[in-house]
Amino acid sequence: MLIPQIKYSAAISIQQLVQKIQHWSLFGQIAITGIDANSVDNVKSILRQVGGTVDISIEFESLDAAEQLAMLNEGAYRLLNRDSSWDSETVPPDRQISLIENPPIDQAIPQNTLVTLDAPSASRIAELEMARIDCLVDIGHLSPELITDFFKTVLVTDRPDGLWSTVIVDPIGIALGLAYSNYESLLHTIETRCGTYWSRSRDDLWIKGETSGATQKLLGIRMDCDRDCLRFTVTQDAPGFCHRNTHTCFGQERTIQSVVERLQQRLAEADESSFTYRLANQPEMLEAKLLEEAKELSLASQQNDRDEVAWEAADVLYFSLITMLKNGVPLERVYAELARRMNRVVRRDPGIKN
Repeated sequence: MLIPQIKYSAAISIQQLVQKIQHWSLFGQIAITGIDANSVDNVKSILRQVGGTVDISIEFESLDAAEQLAMLNEGAYRLLNRDSSWDSETVPPDRQISLIENPPIDQAIPQNTLVTLDAPSASRIAELEMARIDCLVDIGHLSPELITDFFKTVLVTDRPDGLWSTVIVDPIGIALGLAYSNYESLLHTIETRCGTYWSRSRDDLWIKGETSGATQKLLGIRMDCDRDCLRFTVTQDAPGFCHRNTHTCFGQERTIQSVVERLQQRLAEADESSFTYRLANQPEMLEAKLLEEAKELSLASQQNDRDEVAWEAADVLYFSLITMLKNGVPLERVYAELARRMNRVVRRDPGIKN
């Protein structure tokens, strides 16, 4: 896959680096290069903010084993190295990868290797993709045209009209619907970061929400394993993706997202008779319920009662969601934090029993 490369610079603020990462995280991965011992704390701060929303690989200069491990524990996806030397006792093999710089076209490239290109072309990146070799490209070389040319080269379709099937999902992975893309619509999407598709009925661009107001902000683009389907991850404005004014084109569904939407509705209505609204506006009562239900969940677990555990877990989740919403924390933020923690390399003290 094409992986955007961002060169670390102490002259750029942490927030500016975070904004760059968010902008170039379209493909789910980012590489930050040029990390040294003086920048460890700044990079840790970056990982805490966005380490769960995108897989961040770190290329380090003169970091010792403890600092490398600290990067992984803060949420780095993997570590990159140009000289292929690793402390295998500290860094697990699946969390490290070597870099090869500007290999000749006829050079055999081993698996579990990243390639860097100083003068990237869409055709060369596509050639590496079809060989299942990921390619690092400095963001200074990336343009909407190069990215779209890359997709055009590697995507396949058996449709007579040449369109690419495109699945649209929201930030927590719920499918909103199916649309179709071509070169023009994909280029427009990448240029504007707005969900844009190709209308088969009008034979023209379809900029989602242009007339209805239900616009989409593009967060990510992925291909499936056969390279014959795209997936767009978007934020979907109300009333939703469907022309029937629902969040998805698949009708009403009972998902965690539909629970969140119901709670948001209760909070917006500001009805004093609503238990949800009163909880959100009475911190003491909400705190008491959180502590009470967490204790009851613990007791149900000790009794090994599956039905009671499900009941109490639902209560804990309900009160947790209210706490999140009243503090402006969306569900995808919690998903991202859990994803960041999954990157930790856990070291247990052998003297501590499970």
